[in-house]
Amino acid sequence: MKSCDKIVDGKVTPEIENLFDQCVKVFLLKGYETSTLEEIAEAGGCTPECIKEHFSTKEELTAAAMRWYYIKYSRQMRAEMAMHQDIYSAMEAVLFAFIEISCDQVHANKGLFVRTFIDIAYVDDVVKKSFEDLQDDWEVQVLDKFNQCKDELKDPSEVEALAHYFLTVIEGLYELIKYGTPCELMYKVAIMSLDTLEVRMKHGQPKKKKGSKKKAK
Repeated sequence: MKSCDKIVDGKVTPEIENLFDQCVKVFLLKGYETSTLEEIAEAGGCTPECIKEHFSTKEELTAAAMRWYYIKYSRQMRAEMAMHQDIYSAMEAVLFAFIEISCDQVHANKGLFVRTFIDIAYVDDVVKKSFEDLQDDWEVQVLDKFNQCKDELKDPSEVEALAHYFLTVIEGLYELIKYGTPCELMYKVAIMSLDTLEVRMKHGQPKKKKGSKKKAK
């Protein structure tokens, strides 16, 4: 990204994605609070002036990078959830998609990228606001799915609690990534969490899911 012309406002070009990747690496190496736009620019192969044409501050760049990663990696999870009409299959698909994405990121040496943004959100108000907006959006998506499927539950009043339970499970999987937990163990954790849902369903999990290949991991 030698020229500012290669940064297209409002679009994520390969150059911008590389800049986002490099900013996370700089944060991991030097710490978020002490990192500068100049250091990020150097790592990304561009000039500070180039970055400032599109991101006036480090906080703005970080928030944009976090939104990009969220959109990029949540798209598959949302699609998987939408494909399934019953709540068990939907939550199974979401958890397995998350693990698959996470394992792919680990293999690409990006396993801590999402976790890094979450950690930054706790110390930076600008990034925190963006993170909370994204988190609220995802929470609404999951809660809506549970409400759509509430008749499958023995007690429909547990919809909100179960939705937040699975949001917490995903947070827990973030932590497992952080500590280098093998993907096979992450699948086992996901399956155990699905057992909590199954016992609260009128008819348990759909029979078609028995013996799932992913469960054998």
